[in-house]
Amino acid sequence: MQQFLSLAAALLLGLPGSATAQGAPEHCWQSAVSLILSNDNETHLAPDTCRSACEAEAACIAWNFRPHSFDAESPGHCQLLGDVHRSEPSDRAFCGQVTR
Repeated sequence: MQQFLSLAAALLLGLPGSATAQGAPEHCWQSAVSLILSNDNETHLAPDTCRSACEAEAACIAWNFRPHSFDAESPGHCQLLGDVHRSEPSDRAFCGQVTR
């Protein structure tokens, strides 16, 4: 476990302010400069479904997912982003980026 924490810390130090591309969702929130793509939020129950929606949309390069409650069956809010202006840590949301 200590090796994992050391590796995670090294990766975070090497990539300040950025989300992990195509890896596990990070606890963060990203803002877009101008483009936020429309999305059907009724189907997103977890960060993985939001990431999959971004991967399926050619114009999407990043995503945000915010759960609405602690109920695993309650849909959350998924934003698909066409660009990223800034990424910030968040204890209430997950985010990520996809490689195109």
